Amino acid sequence: MDSKILMSNNRITILDGFRTLAIISVLLYHYFYRWNDPIYPYFGGDNFHYGFKGVPFFFMISGFVIFYSLENTSDFVSFWKKRFIRLFPSMFIASIITFIFLLIFDYNNIFADSNHFRNLITSFTFLPPNLFDLIFGTKNHFSYLNYSYWSLWPEIQFYFLSSAIYFFDKFNFKRNYIVACFLLLGIFYLANFYNLNQIKYVEKSINLFNLIKHLPFFLAGSLFYMLYKNKNSYKDLFFIVITFILINFSLSMVELIATLIMYSLFFCFIYYPKLIGFLDNKIFINIGISSYFLYLIHEYIGVVWIRNIVTCFYPYSFIAPVLIIILMTIFSVLYTIKVEMKIAKKLNNYLFQKKND
Repeated sequence: MDSKILMSNNRITILDGFRTLAIISVLLYHYFYRWNDPIYPYFGGDNFHYGFKGVPFFFMISGFVIFYSLENTSDFVSFWKKRFIRLFPSMFIASIITFIFLLIFDYNNIFADSNHFRNLITSFTFLPPNLFDLIFGTKNHFSYLNYSYWSLWPEIQFYFLSSAIYFFDKFNFKRNYIVACFLLLGIFYLANFYNLNQIKYVEKSINLFNLIKHLPFFLAGSLFYMLYKNKNSYKDLFFIVITFILINFSLSMVELIATLIMYSLFFCFIYYPKLIGFLDNKIFINIGISSYFLYLIHEYIGVVWIRNIVTCFYPYSFIAPVLIIILMTIFSVLYTIKVEMKIAKKLNNYLFQKKND
């Protein structure tokens, strides 16, 4: 069974299965560990301490998918039109829903800092709060409407880096991209080694352009795409091993195990897809397709919702987060099918109508 068979409507469906694993991991982390109720604690919360590793898994998936998207896009502007269609409508809708929900239902002001109109507006831009503080000369004045949004800024930076290199020179893209990534990583690690990151302006630059902290995961996903295209490429295998070493440079056992799982899933996808065939089913695919919207709405809405109903289930408090996970997932799948896809179709017709005429 060839991995290229696992495609539907120009989607590599097994990657939606990967997205499902990633979003479930993040949900369990936020609901059971990060925001476990202090008064009515949920059973088994400590078991999901490292569920946040679902975010770097999303980064790896993005690295793979963006390369696939670039090869199927004619020019730089078209690429960013597609990114806008994919990202902005759901961000706009999710931000408004979150803002209104917190205003009405966050009785205990768990997320009081989010109830500021300025944070709603800044969330539409995908930009980090520290950039707005820099522009307006303020300090800690702006914040994320929903802290989970932090991961979108590295994604945007990665899209720009990869698309700029690709459309600058398609023929030498692979070489230029790998050189650029390792050059950036080399500068980053040298800055850390010589403690240059302690310098105020260097620290601010790294915090602002934080892609570099997560670049090994994006790069690994990109390299897995190259390996997917050419399964016998020893050069790509070599660079994949290098990214693995960079990610695990701290010698953290948790990081090592998490990375091994991520890399193993991609290797299975490329060489032994039957081993992970269970991820290529309708339920996993639908959840994976809706994972972006679910990621946008899950944290603050879910936590407030759980806190408001948990007393109804005590002493079986864990029922509350499990119930909310199910409801939020169903809502996200329905939104994606009934709303997002229709909006995307209309925007696609509008933004690309000149080329289609």
